[in-house]
Amino acid sequence: MIDIKNVLQTEPTLTPFGIEGPNTFHTDDKFESDYLRQIDTCVDWLKTKEITSKMNRKTSSYGIKHIIEGELHTYISNGCFIAAVISLCIPYEKIPDSPNIFVAISYKELKR
Repeated sequence: MIDIKNVLQTEPTLTPFGIEGPNTFHTDDKFESDYLRQIDTCVDWLKTKEITSKMNRKTSSYGIKHIIEGELHTYISNGCFIAAVISLCIPYEKIPDSPNIFVAISYKELKR
């Protein structure tokens, strides 16, 4: 299980729904047990993927979380996927004015 406190030190505005910003909906939801399970599911999934040095700007974290849901037949929140990315030190880039991120996983790898 990941240490969510370390993840939140890296991205203090991360919620289960994504990274909050000036144009996002504010929520007080915390990462409770079901969210921690979702993060662990994403960590396990990410460990099977080849990480690249190039950022994939074709698919956001929101799109990738849907890929995981389809493969594993379980709900995953956007913020839980982002927390998994951060915990594994996978390179990512915040998308301006969005709760989503881009991740350094090739588009081809996502379709594998």
